[in-house]
Amino acid sequence: MARQAYSDTQILQALRAAAALTGEPMSHSRYDAVAGRVTGPSSARIIQRFGTWRSACTAAGVTTGATSREYRPKWDSSTVAAAVAAYLAWEESTGTYTDYQAWARGHSDRPSGPTVRNIMGGWNEAKSAAGRDVTPR
Repeated sequence: MARQAYSDTQILQALRAAAALTGEPMSHSRYDAVAGRVTGPSSARIIQRFGTWRSACTAAGVTTGATSREYRPKWDSSTVAAAVAAYLAWEESTGTYTDYQAWARGHSDRPSGPTVRNIMGGWNEAKSAAGRDVTPR
């Protein structure tokens, strides 16, 4: 199944529609409970797009409750590039995304394949940022 791409406008409309269904303040869990009915992405995807839940709700004109904690992403482009470089330097590396996923799986000190793609824009971009050739070996 192909992943649905949502524009910022569609995301904000989904937040407004969810607030109309559930009432305000809008929380992640309230939104996720109705996301399918309002044709919107998950709250995690909204946070990735807008940086914070509060920023997304503010842009949509929807109130949100008090923040329980400030989200600090574990990975940024430099730490992801370093992890990809470590994988590519590994003697058994094939240089493929699938092989990277297997290498990273089960290791909390390695970003997952989807995290690499989300932060870097794609596997070839991640390999380029790691200073490596983008063609698989």
